[in-house]
Amino acid sequence: MDNIDSTIIGMLSNDSRTPFLKIASQLKVSEGTIRKRVKKLLKAGTIRRFTIETSQQRFGIVGIETETKVETKRIVQKIQSFGVPEIYEVTGKFDIICMVPALEMIMVNEILEKIRTTPGVMHTETFTILTKV
Repeated sequence: MDNIDSTIIGMLSNDSRTPFLKIASQLKVSEGTIRKRVKKLLKAGTIRRFTIETSQQRFGIVGIETETKVETKRIVQKIQSFGVPEIYEVTGKFDIICMVPALEMIMVNEILEKIRTTPGVMHTETFTILTKV
């Protein structure tokens, strides 16, 4: 990945609807170059998906402690099946941290209940995001 790829990712992260022509113009390359690079980044898994964020969307950040004998990858796959888009394996107090998005906090709570009852999950701690800065 080079500076052009990094700039493409940065611009699309800021606004996933940024036209390829606008990106190409800023980078002084052709629109076809941008199209090919985005396709390559998608194929490599560097860009996983394009998404939207609404002003009404709520998030819970969930720290998850797992049993030491349990394979973390299996728990991560289970959490992914609940529709949780951002999941991280981390070091420290928690083994997994994820961002649980929903339009209503009750929907966040429903996903949290599924996570809590997943075999191998020992403890969760949830942080509600009040405002995004």
